[in-house]
Amino acid sequence: MLSQKTRYAIRAMQHLADHYGQGPVQLAEIAERQKIPASFLTVILSELTRFGLVASMRGRDGGYWLALSPIDITYGDLIRIMRGSLALVPCASRYAHEKCKNCLEEGECRTRALMLDVRDRTAELLDGIRLSDRIDPVPSFADDPAGAP
Repeated sequence: MLSQKTRYAIRAMQHLADHYGQGPVQLAEIAERQKIPASFLTVILSELTRFGLVASMRGRDGGYWLALSPIDITYGDLIRIMRGSLALVPCASRYAHEKCKNCLEEGECRTRALMLDVRDRTAELLDGIRLSDRIDPVPSFADDPAGAP
């Protein structure tokens, strides 16, 4: 599952992508429109700034904007920055690999093999979707019980 921080980061970045090229967007506007606590949003945007995805300017006319074109930012990159990995278990991570505690040897573990496959397929999908790609909301399962899995 994605953490709340990662979900907020995605929503903030989508908001900035929607306003790309229009100048700085004030933190209060992002917080209000995306329903993100302003204090938490400040931390998230600071982190994204350190990674070079967001730029900012202080002052009355200041705010935040994407430091890169939305076409140059994938959802895979964004989730890796916020989460550290796309893997569901630490032994399946490519960049933050850790051996699992209380587990079989990695070469014997079928769960690890499965999770590596899931991780690779997830990476392929998320690395192929860019912040510039149009993503339309879908109805809630609560609104359409027949569409629920």
